[in-house]
This record gives sequence, structure tokens and C-alpha cells, in this order.
Amino acid sequence: MAPRTFAIATSVQDPLIAEQLVEALQEKALDAFARAGGAASAGFEPASPAFWDIFVPSEALVKAQEIITGLLEDLEKNAEENARAAEEEALSGETPVGE
Repeated sequence: MAPRTFAIATSVQDPLIAEQLVEALQEKALDAFARAGGAASAGFEPASPAFWDIFVPSEALVKAQEIITGLLEDLEKNAEENARAAEEEALSGETPVGE
């Protein structure tokens, strides 16, 4: 059995988005996993920002990137709608008060 090779399909800054992408790829029957990177500091230098690489089998890279592109577009569209709804709620003065 030949060893499998994996390629980075994308990198994201948010660990929750990384998790969502991996789950979505796995639902499409693709092996996928995320690996954290960044957030390291060398001495007194500032830490580099954290990121998560999404790995998929090399032979499924193109298919995975197509799926990821669609998912990220949906997430961005939903984020804009959610931000707009939150802004409208804040302006309406109807923000519920916790008990």
C-alpha cells in the first residue's frame, strides 16, 4: 500500500471556520484535517498570527478547493446578513435585557 500524500487546500484565521470546513469536507466523503500554525514568538519579537491549514488528500485537492470556496462564500454572505440584523436590532432599541 502506497503512502498517502496530503496538500493544503486553504488556510484560515478562525479555528471555528477551520472546524466547519473540515466537517463539511468529511460530510462529502473527503479525508480532511486541520493543523494549527503561527502564534509563535522568537525571543522578544511579536508573535506571528495564528492560522489553521486545512489538509486534504492530494488527489482530491481541486474538488476540496471548490467545496471550500462555496462554503466560505456562504459563510461570508451569512456574516454580512447577521451583522446587518444585529445593527438593525441595536438601532431599534429592542435589545433584550438579561434576567
